[in-house]
Amino acid sequence: MKARAFSLFLLGFGLFTLPLDLFPKEPVAWGFPPLYLYLYGAWGLVILLAHRLGRRP
Repeated sequence: MKARAFSLFLLGFGLFTLPLDLFPKEPVAWGFPPLYLYLYGAWGLVILLAHRLGRRP
């Protein structure tokens, strides 16, 4: 369990510390900038994986 939690931490750290200048500033999908879509998608993924990690014995 500790190894999985640490792996989840490393995944979250890697997802949120990438160079954010890689994303263009223009709105692409549904009028949202790609940076917002990426951040909310990564945030949702980390929460989903943390939920699944907490449910396992």
